[in-house]
Amino acid sequence: MASTESLSRTIADTVTISRELREEGEIDGQVKLYNVEEADEFESDASTFFDRTLMTQGLREGFVDLRDTLRGDENFGTHILYGPYGSGKSHQMVAMYHCFASPTAAGEFGDHHIEGFSEALPDEENAEAVTVSLQQRQPDYLWEPFFDVLGYEPTESDLDPYPAMETIQEAVDGRTVAYLMDELEDWFEPLSGDRKKRNRGFLQALLE
Repeated sequence: MASTESLSRTIADTVTISRELREEGEIDGQVKLYNVEEADEFESDASTFFDRTLMTQGLREGFVDLRDTLRGDENFGTHILYGPYGSGKSHQMVAMYHCFASPTAAGEFGDHHIEGFSEALPDEENAEAVTVSLQQRQPDYLWEPFFDVLGYEPTESDLDPYPAMETIQEAVDGRTVAYLMDELEDWFEPLSGDRKKRNRGFLQALLE
C-alpha cells in the first residue's frame, strides 16, 4: 500500500526551471544560425544564448580545437560539422559565431569548462564573424556574403575567375575572421558548370 506521507524533497528542491520557461513559458526547440542577425531572437544575444547552452562533448571538442588554433598550438583552420537533424550542429555554429562576434561572453562561458579559453579569443575590435545560412539565402557565389560583411569591394579582375588568396587576405585586413556556412553540402551539390568551378576555387583559396 502506497504511503500517504509527504515526500521530504520536492521538484523545486531538485530542478531549477530555466529563465525561458519562467519568463516566456516555452522553450524554443530549434537553434537557427540565421537568427544571429535578428535582434529579437535569443541566438543574437550572446549572454542569453550561453545561458541556455550546455557544454556537450561536441561543443567542448570544437572549443578546444578553436583555442588551440588561435594560440598557434594546432592548425584546425577548418571545422566540419555533420550529423542528423537535432544533433546540435546549428547550436555549435552559433556558439562559434559568438566566439568572434561576442568574445567576452563566449570566453566567460568557455572558461568554466576549458582552461585558457578566453585568453585565446581575439579582441572584439579585431574580429569578425561572417555567416551564411544557405537554406535561407542563395548567393550566386560564396564570396558575396564574405566580402559584404568585411566591407570589401573587389574589382572585376579580383573575381576572375574567383578571388585568390591574396584578395581574401586583403579583405581580411589583419582581422581574425570566421566564415560559418550552414547547409553547404546541399547548396553546393546541385551547382554545375562555371558557377560550380568558381565557387570551388574560392573555397579552396579560402581554406588554404
